[in-house]
Amino acid sequence: MATQELLIRPGTRRTRVLRTGAGDFRRPPGRPRPVSAPGVAGSVACAPRRMSGGLQLALVGVLTFVACLGLAGVNWLSSSQPVPSGVATVQAQDGETLPELAHRVAPNSPVDDVVDRIVALNHLTDRALHAGQPLEVPA
Repeated sequence: MATQELLIRPGTRRTRVLRTGAGDFRRPPGRPRPVSAPGVAGSVACAPRRMSGGLQLALVGVLTFVACLGLAGVNWLSSSQPVPSGVATVQAQDGETLPELAHRVAPNSPVDDVVDRIVALNHLTDRALHAGQPLEVPA
């Protein structure tokens, strides 16, 4: 390894510092100097503990997931309405299914609940619909 001579103060007093290369340091710049006096506590024991990078990343991921679940729950609670209690008569269209009919007559209500209500109102045993079939639906 090549050595370099550096002049610290170019004034009256000259000091030579020998360095053995660009990356050769004995102590990283952020680490405190070790204390070797008897009866003095080391600074490492007093330093706050830091989480490892993997643990920090996992914690951020879990907190993000919980926040997204909370937002989705609030959105779901605000957008779904109960099944309407009134009754109306409609005719099934050609090729329409019960979930499509339920979404057509009560678009803001949960589709499965509306389908169950249509089946109960019309005493349906088969869930197939025929074009022009009159059905009582929640309105």
